Amino acid sequence: MIKSEKTRKNTIKTNNGTMRTPVTFYGPGLGNSLDGRDGLGEKLYRAYAEVYNPSNKDRQVLTAKGVHRAVTVRIRDPLSSYQPENKQLAKIDDLRYSDIDWQVVDFHPDFQDRQFLVILLGGDQ
Repeated sequence: MIKSEKTRKNTIKTNNGTMRTPVTFYGPGLGNSLDGRDGLGEKLYRAYAEVYNPSNKDRQVLTAKGVHRAVTVRIRDPLSSYQPENKQLAKIDDLRYSDIDWQVVDFHPDFQDRQFLVILLGGDQ
């Protein structure tokens, strides 16, 4: 069944009240490990986001890439000021996720509402 435009607009629940978790995106940088990879680089973008568990469709993408621990982040689309890439890392400013450097696994614009960008983050720590 095809949903009407009015029904689709009523099902979208993201608004300023649900986007309350700060997320910061970093470029690739040097780390403290022996080979020097996987560290936080320069700060690229900071936004408030809605953070939630991945959907079944997102889980299929994560399983194909071998990611075991993941979250989905939904931010307002920054258009040309920031475009995520798979090499970038993210930090979620929440006590439950503060010790994890999340890697951008996949991203796509939200096709239901073009003003949002959906980003899959994976972390295996």
